[in-house]
Amino acid sequence: MLINDAIRSLRDLCVLRHFSINTEKTYVHWLGRYGRFLKDPGVKGSTAERKLETFLTRLALSGVAAATQNQAFSALLCFYREVLKVELTGVDALRARRQPGIRQCPSHEEVTQLLATVADLYGYPTRLIVHLLYGCGLRVSEPLNLRIKDLDLSQGRLYLYQTKGNKGRVVLFPRCLAEPLERQLVKARTMAAQDRAAGIPVPLPGLLAKKYPWAARAERWAWLFPSHTICADPRSHALVRWRCHENNVQRAVRTAACRCRLEGLTPHLLRHAFASHALHGGASVRDLQVVLGHSNLETTMLYLHAETERVVSPIHTYAPDPVT
Repeated sequence: MLINDAIRSLRDLCVLRHFSINTEKTYVHWLGRYGRFLKDPGVKGSTAERKLETFLTRLALSGVAAATQNQAFSALLCFYREVLKVELTGVDALRARRQPGIRQCPSHEEVTQLLATVADLYGYPTRLIVHLLYGCGLRVSEPLNLRIKDLDLSQGRLYLYQTKGNKGRVVLFPRCLAEPLERQLVKARTMAAQDRAAGIPVPLPGLLAKKYPWAARAERWAWLFPSHTICADPRSHALVRWRCHENNVQRAVRTAACRCRLEGLTPHLLRHAFASHALHGGASVRDLQVVLGHSNLETTMLYLHAETERVVSPIHTYAPDPVT
């Protein structure tokens, strides 16, 4: 199969399986790199398993992280199994073993300093978005994917759909953010009315655009944080109103972190901070698992390192001469 045909088939599969556009881009990226790798005369004539092993070995030798290697493995395994209908044998051992890590996060004082410093960027409400990341423990894309219908001001809830793993959940937002969210809702409705008058739709998930043609111009489906400009839908190629891009939020956090001398602080670390600080405040690990949207409790348990402060060292009961 030619590489262009292979990429087209993989894109069709991603649409069929309701993969996110980011997953589709990632899978296509690795398939493209694998296609260039297969042009190497040294790998011709090998079995599919041997080709995949050699490609992943070269990735590992180049110094990529285990997560990156596993990402490439998952993409190519999906291509072989779902597109080519080829069942690979003995390849599970090729998955890189990730060492258990420790969730690090900024302190409460550092987060408070950052939240007080972060500002709106390029006319986007990045300050509000960053406050939502920490206030609700969200991934950076989750508040950006909110539609007008997903905000319930009366109940103080955010309805999150098609998050990581194509899951959904409901989170409560802090009441201190109700007023700025209400102001943003007014702005979003104003832009939705302007787009409806101009005939500009918003992209819809799955086949909703075909099933409900009116929904693409309905106010309830408009973005809560819309983009300033229209662009081409990456799948339908129609001109649509997209939402605020993650880069704006990341740049706003990076700028504020530099001003606070907290270089290296990223939007995702605010999610870690939410989890660790919530545990410090007495939150249950099981409840935190639901709020964060983790499939496995073990993932949430990684934040329990914050509780080690409750273990008092027995050296405090011993009073030797001061160590010099």
